[in-house]
Amino acid sequence: MISSTLESEPHAATVSSSAITDIPVAEHLDAVSPRNRSRVVTRFGAPWDLTHLEPMAFRIDPGLGFDIVVVAYFSSHCFTRSVSWDGRPQHMIPTGELFDDGQEIRVLCEERHSLSLMHLPRIIRELPKRAIRIAREQPQNFVTVESVNSKTGTSQQHYVLFFELSRDAKRKRRLVLKVQSAYLKHPFDASLTKGRKVSFAKLLKATCLRQPLRG
Repeated sequence: MISSTLESEPHAATVSSSAITDIPVAEHLDAVSPRNRSRVVTRFGAPWDLTHLEPMAFRIDPGLGFDIVVVAYFSSHCFTRSVSWDGRPQHMIPTGELFDDGQEIRVLCEERHSLSLMHLPRIIRELPKRAIRIAREQPQNFVTVESVNSKTGTSQQHYVLFFELSRDAKRKRRLVLKVQSAYLKHPFDASLTKGRKVSFAKLLKATCLRQPLRG
């Protein structure tokens, strides 16, 4: 069994008390491309449950004095891996393992899918109290790390989630959070703990005000 904890490093000084309130996502689906919702996926003919990776929406006041809406969605990288990462030449990979996400051909990954079931929606809801770091300056994205027990329970592994935030072009006071990828990082890259730490509230506020953060 794989269990989890929040990132263990001290981060109380950057954690926000801003709370999120889940809201129905139906009226906000226009912020998400059709290829990133209502996906029908099968592996060797067996359907995969991706209902937990449907878009979600919530309200939060990140210190602006009013609520904003955040629409979060999950890319296919949360349950697939690249062909190059797989290690097999593409012609050697059974078609039952391949997935076309509309932009590239990828390989369905049972490990990523399993971890997404256990962790991803919860991690998004926990962002206001999680340690978040700037992962890359341009184009800017962010990372949060979940410590998980290995399958044998004898060691700790690191489940890393990368995401980006942008202002929505269709509605004011609405941001779009794209979960770019989430997977076990082994061996762990210590540089992921070196970027500037930023609270979720500060990140949301800076995005709303078009104020880029510096790493």
